[in-house]
Amino acid sequence: MTKMTKTLMLISLILLACVCYFIGTVKGAVAFIALGVILELGFWLGLLKKKKSA
Repeated sequence: MTKMTKTLMLISLILLACVCYFIGTVKGAVAFIALGVILELGFWLGLLKKKKSA
């Protein structure tokens, strides 16, 4: 995976997490808040993942 692809995926994850948090707080839907937490975890795990040595 190229660095650009990883960056775009991480940006997409954090934006989707923010959208889910917003929808969850406005609608009071626990499912959207839970989805936001899952997406944010994906963001942080992808950001903090160590590179494989070549």
